[in-house]
Amino acid sequence: MTGVERASSKDWSREERAEFIRRRRGRNWALLAALVALCGLIYAIAVVKLYHAGHMW
Repeated sequence: MTGVERASSKDWSREERAEFIRRRRGRNWALLAALVALCGLIYAIAVVKLYHAGHMW
């Protein structure tokens, strides 16, 4: 990674650290929502395929 300087978390002010944590929490919730949506989609496809194949219910 050229041109990128990694800042130590010790160099952050309280406001910068709080902003980082707030943004990370937002990214974590977005990732969780995406994973749940993907699992729901796969489950729905499996249910539909099994129902049409006659092997369910």
